[in-house]
Amino acid sequence: MTGAVYKVRQAAWAGAAASVLFVSVFVLEDVLSPRFNWLATAVSEHSFGPHGWIQISTFVVTGLLLLEFERGVARQFGRDGVKLGPRFLAILGWCILLSGPFVADPAPVAVYSREATWHGIVHGILGAIAFTLMPASCFVFYRRFQKDAQWRPLATWTLAACVVIVAAIVLLKIAQVGPLHGLAGLFQRMILVTFFGWTFAFGARLGRRRPAA
Repeated sequence: MTGAVYKVRQAAWAGAAASVLFVSVFVLEDVLSPRFNWLATAVSEHSFGPHGWIQISTFVVTGLLLLEFERGVARQFGRDGVKLGPRFLAILGWCILLSGPFVADPAPVAVYSREATWHGIVHGILGAIAFTLMPASCFVFYRRFQKDAQWRPLATWTLAACVVIVAAIVLLKIAQVGPLHGLAGLFQRMILVTFFGWTFAFGARLGRRRPAA
């Protein structure tokens, strides 16, 4: 195995590992925190309290793994002129990484309210960018996968992930302004599970196939 092939496969499995890590941690914290109403509460609120370092660290490690994944994706698809998708993944990685130290404000503090802290505002901005780029990344790679017979089997799942994420974002926004308020956490988790599920599938497939020369 050449050095280039090894680096791409290493990066691919970093993306898959990031997906498993992030989802596993917040699911375990949801289950093991009996007073935490995950249906209505954002994942970021696991960053509070004596065990908040777990979620904060998860943001940082997940972001680093996604940045490594982006480098492998760029190496694999860069020769085809696919630059926008890897750039989206890189920005996503940085947003998730920085969401750790810039801890969110507890609900119901709004991002731009007088009660908001500076780090809560930064966290909110980073989150908005990340959630916007999740479906955008899926759509960009869907168009690329359609053009390649080796990647076409993943194209349908990629488009489905894009549609589900967009629908969940709309429902999340509705929940945040009043109706369906008690389900805001559920809709956020739909976004995260769908995106990281797609990232896992992408990384696993990239790790199993021989990269372009």
